[in-house]
Amino acid sequence: MLIKEVRSVALVALAALLAACASSRVLDEWPESVPEQNWFIQAYQADEANQQRQTDVEYLTWVVRFYEGWELMATGWNDITPALMVDMEGEQRRELAARSEQLGKMISAEWAKDNDVRSIDTSMLSLWGSVMLAVEEPHAKLAAVTLIDQDVDALLRGELSADEVNDQRYMQRLDLPADF
Repeated sequence: MLIKEVRSVALVALAALLAACASSRVLDEWPESVPEQNWFIQAYQADEANQQRQTDVEYLTWVVRFYEGWELMATGWNDITPALMVDMEGEQRRELAARSEQLGKMISAEWAKDNDVRSIDTSMLSLWGSVMLAVEEPHAKLAAVTLIDQDVDALLRGELSADEVNDQRYMQRLDLPADF
Protein backbone atom coordinates (compact mmCIF):
# COMPACT_ATOMS: atom_id res chain seq x y z
CA MET A 1 0.00 0.00 0.00
CA LEU A 2 2.84 2.38 0.85
CA ILE A 3 4.46 1.79 -2.55
CA LYS A 4 1.23 2.78 -4.34
CA GLU A 5 1.02 5.98 -2.29
CA VAL A 6 4.65 6.84 -3.05
CA ARG A 7 4.04 6.23 -6.75
CA SER A 8 0.93 8.41 -6.66
CA VAL A 9 2.82 11.23 -4.96
CA ALA A 10 5.67 10.86 -7.47
CA LEU A 11 3.25 10.99 -10.41
CA VAL A 12 1.55 14.09 -9.04
CA ALA A 13 4.93 15.75 -8.50
CA LEU A 14 6.04 14.84 -12.03
CA ALA A 15 2.80 16.17 -13.50
CA ALA A 16 3.21 19.43 -11.59
CA LEU A 17 6.79 19.74 -12.77
CA LEU A 18 5.79 19.13 -16.39
CA ALA A 19 2.95 21.62 -16.10
CA ALA A 20 5.36 24.20 -14.71
CA CYS A 21 7.73 23.59 -17.62
CA ALA A 22 4.89 23.91 -20.11
CA SER A 23 3.69 27.07 -18.40
CA SER A 24 7.12 28.65 -18.55
CA ARG A 25 7.70 27.62 -22.15
CA VAL A 26 4.34 28.77 -23.48
CA LEU A 27 4.10 31.98 -21.51
CA ASP A 28 7.76 33.05 -21.51
CA GLU A 29 9.07 31.65 -24.80
CA TRP A 30 6.25 32.41 -27.22
CA PRO A 31 7.23 31.22 -30.72
CA GLU A 32 7.92 33.94 -33.26
CA SER A 33 6.03 31.87 -35.83
CA VAL A 34 2.74 32.30 -33.92
CA PRO A 35 0.79 35.57 -33.93
CA GLU A 36 1.03 37.84 -30.91
CA GLN A 37 0.36 36.04 -27.63
CA ASN A 38 -1.61 38.95 -26.20
CA TRP A 39 -4.26 38.54 -28.91
CA PHE A 40 -4.88 34.98 -27.73
CA ILE A 41 -4.82 35.92 -24.06
CA GLN A 42 -7.59 38.42 -24.78
CA ALA A 43 -9.55 35.75 -26.66
CA TYR A 44 -9.15 33.39 -23.69
CA GLN A 45 -10.25 36.03 -21.21
CA ALA A 46 -13.35 36.83 -23.28
CA ASP A 47 -14.75 33.30 -22.84
CA GLU A 48 -15.80 32.66 -19.25
CA ALA A 49 -17.22 29.22 -20.06
CA ASN A 50 -13.87 28.06 -21.36
CA GLN A 51 -12.02 29.56 -18.39
CA GLN A 52 -14.05 27.24 -16.15
CA ARG A 53 -12.71 24.19 -18.02
CA GLN A 54 -9.21 25.13 -19.14
CA THR A 55 -6.28 27.15 -17.86
CA ASP A 56 -4.69 29.89 -19.91
CA VAL A 57 -1.55 27.75 -20.24
CA GLU A 58 -3.53 24.82 -21.64
CA TYR A 59 -5.30 27.14 -24.06
CA LEU A 60 -2.09 28.80 -25.25
CA THR A 61 -0.42 25.40 -25.62
CA TRP A 62 -3.17 24.35 -28.04
CA VAL A 63 -2.81 27.62 -29.95
CA VAL A 64 0.89 26.89 -30.47
CA ARG A 65 0.06 23.32 -31.53
CA PHE A 66 -2.39 24.66 -34.10
CA TYR A 67 0.36 26.70 -35.71
CA GLU A 68 3.33 24.40 -35.29
CA GLY A 69 1.73 20.96 -35.25
CA TRP A 70 2.56 18.29 -32.69
CA GLU A 71 2.94 14.54 -32.34
CA LEU A 72 -0.69 13.72 -33.20
CA MET A 73 -1.04 16.26 -36.02
CA ALA A 74 2.31 16.93 -37.63
CA THR A 75 1.03 19.57 -40.05
CA GLY A 76 0.26 22.95 -38.55
CA TRP A 77 -1.08 26.20 -39.97
CA ASN A 78 2.50 27.35 -40.51
CA ASP A 79 2.95 24.41 -42.91
CA ILE A 80 -0.31 24.92 -44.78
CA THR A 81 0.07 28.64 -45.43
CA PRO A 82 3.32 28.41 -47.45
CA ALA A 83 1.89 25.50 -49.45
CA LEU A 84 -1.17 27.60 -50.17
CA MET A 85 1.02 30.47 -51.39
CA VAL A 86 2.73 28.43 -54.11
CA ASP A 87 2.19 30.03 -57.54
CA MET A 88 0.73 33.18 -55.98
CA GLU A 89 2.28 36.52 -56.90
CA GLY A 90 1.88 40.22 -56.29
CA GLU A 91 -1.34 41.57 -54.89
CA GLN A 92 -3.05 38.16 -54.86
CA ARG A 93 -0.22 36.76 -52.74
CA ARG A 94 -0.38 39.68 -50.30
CA GLU A 95 -4.16 39.40 -50.06
CA LEU A 96 -4.02 35.65 -49.50
CA ALA A 97 -1.27 36.01 -46.88
CA ALA A 98 -3.26 38.61 -44.93
CA ARG A 99 -6.48 36.62 -45.14
CA SER A 100 -4.72 33.41 -44.16
CA GLU A 101 -3.16 35.10 -41.13
CA GLN A 102 -6.52 36.44 -39.95
CA LEU A 103 -8.26 33.12 -40.65
CA GLY A 104 -5.60 31.22 -38.71
CA LYS A 105 -6.11 33.48 -35.70
CA MET A 106 -9.88 33.06 -35.77
CA ILE A 107 -9.74 29.28 -36.18
CA SER A 108 -7.01 28.72 -33.59
CA ALA A 109 -8.63 30.98 -30.99
CA GLU A 110 -11.74 28.80 -31.09
CA TRP A 111 -10.17 25.38 -31.72
CA ALA A 112 -7.75 25.78 -28.79
CA LYS A 113 -10.65 25.84 -26.32
CA ASP A 114 -11.76 22.86 -24.29
CA ASN A 115 -13.60 20.25 -26.40
CA ASP A 116 -16.87 20.83 -24.56
CA VAL A 117 -16.85 24.57 -25.27
CA ARG A 118 -15.43 25.03 -28.76
CA SER A 119 -17.35 25.33 -32.02
CA ILE A 120 -14.44 24.22 -34.22
CA ASP A 121 -13.09 20.71 -33.87
CA THR A 122 -10.10 18.82 -35.25
CA SER A 123 -12.06 17.16 -38.05
CA MET A 124 -12.88 20.64 -39.37
CA LEU A 125 -9.19 21.56 -39.27
CA SER A 126 -8.35 18.48 -41.26
CA LEU A 127 -11.08 19.18 -43.81
CA TRP A 128 -10.12 22.83 -44.23
CA GLY A 129 -6.45 21.92 -44.60
CA SER A 130 -7.34 19.39 -47.29
CA VAL A 131 -9.53 21.90 -49.10
CA MET A 132 -6.83 24.57 -49.10
CA LEU A 133 -4.21 22.15 -50.36
CA ALA A 134 -6.53 20.70 -53.03
CA VAL A 135 -7.12 23.96 -54.89
CA GLU A 136 -4.46 24.92 -57.37
CA GLU A 137 -5.46 28.04 -59.28
CA PRO A 138 -4.86 31.40 -57.56
CA HIS A 139 -8.50 32.48 -57.85
CA ALA A 140 -9.62 29.09 -56.48
CA LYS A 141 -7.28 29.49 -53.49
CA LEU A 142 -8.82 32.86 -52.70
CA ALA A 143 -12.30 31.38 -53.12
CA ALA A 144 -11.44 28.51 -50.75
CA VAL A 145 -10.07 30.84 -48.07
CA THR A 146 -13.11 33.11 -48.47
CA LEU A 147 -15.55 30.22 -48.06
CA ILE A 148 -13.70 28.80 -45.06
CA ASP A 149 -13.58 32.29 -43.52
CA GLN A 150 -17.35 32.69 -44.03
CA ASP A 151 -17.97 29.26 -42.52
CA VAL A 152 -15.78 30.01 -39.48
CA ASP A 153 -17.67 33.24 -38.95
CA ALA A 154 -21.04 31.47 -39.30
CA LEU A 155 -19.95 28.71 -36.90
CA LEU A 156 -18.90 31.27 -34.30
CA ARG A 157 -22.21 33.12 -34.64
CA GLY A 158 -24.16 29.85 -34.39
CA GLU A 159 -25.54 30.21 -37.91
CA LEU A 160 -23.84 27.07 -39.25
CA SER A 161 -23.89 23.71 -37.53
CA ALA A 162 -20.87 21.45 -37.26
CA ASP A 163 -22.72 18.82 -39.30
CA GLU A 164 -22.88 21.20 -42.25
CA VAL A 165 -19.09 21.49 -42.38
CA ASN A 166 -18.35 18.46 -44.55
CA ASP A 167 -16.69 17.33 -47.77
CA GLN A 168 -19.86 17.80 -49.82
CA ARG A 169 -20.15 21.47 -48.85
CA TYR A 170 -16.72 22.27 -50.24
CA MET A 171 -16.91 19.97 -53.25
CA GLN A 172 -20.11 21.69 -54.38
CA ARG A 173 -19.14 25.27 -53.60
CA LEU A 174 -15.55 25.08 -54.86
CA ASP A 175 -16.02 22.53 -57.65
CA LEU A 176 -13.55 20.12 -56.09
CA PRO A 177 -13.21 16.51 -57.23
CA ALA A 178 -14.76 13.85 -54.99
CA ASP A 179 -11.33 12.50 -54.06
CA PHE A 180 -9.81 15.78 -52.92
